[in-house]
Amino acid sequence: MLQLVNAARTTGCTCGTTVMAPVTPVTWNDQLGKAAYDHSVDMKANTYFSHTALSGATPGQRITAAGYQWKSFGENIAMGYTTEQAVMAGWLNSEGHCKNIMNGGLKEMGVGREANYWTQVFATK
Repeated sequence: MLQLVNAARTTGCTCGTTVMAPVTPVTWNDQLGKAAYDHSVDMKANTYFSHTALSGATPGQRITAAGYQWKSFGENIAMGYTTEQAVMAGWLNSEGHCKNIMNGGLKEMGVGREANYWTQVFATK
């Protein structure tokens, strides 16, 4: 997934009607990966699909709980995709998700998948 994200970031793309210039690659962060994975597991286990957990935890709260001291973040979620390529294509074809991927202000990422539930977290300290 990191390679797919960085291929889009370093090439540039169009998000909706907005042309996005190339930006620097992101690096993997294990804390963001944990926040993402735990959210995917929770969504599957409790059969919901939302950025806000049933407990009320927001993405920012989950990222903080994973030990990451963020200044800014973005989160993409998806359900129903079976491959990294398919979920990335879906996100890139959605303007808001695409803009999270192409946000040059976000420097690190983590992704977590449980079955067909996906969470992608970008952040900057």
